[in-house]
Amino acid sequence: MNQKNFLPSDFEFMAEALLEAQKAFNQGEVPVGAVLVLKGEIISRNFNQMERLKDPSAHAELLCIREGAQVIGDWRLLETTLYTTLEPCLMCAGALLLARVKRIV
Repeated sequence: MNQKNFLPSDFEFMAEALLEAQKAFNQGEVPVGAVLVLKGEIISRNFNQMERLKDPSAHAELLCIREGAQVIGDWRLLETTLYTTLEPCLMCAGALLLARVKRIV
């Protein structure tokens, strides 16, 4: 994929996801970060916390989905975009599909 396929805001939001990944790295976690965006606003942000939470599902993407659902008050994350610093694993990809996240960058 070349840069023509990205929106100007994609670079800004990916930079935010990278800041989350740095937090994970600083805490000894696998350095993955994610932000969930709705209508140009970040509604949730998170980073891998498997070690800290002792939870095998505490991936950045899943934590973002959970928080985003709380913020908007619905499990359907329609019209949202998730920015993640690593290609989602099978578990996260399935959760993103079930949550109906519109776009993944």
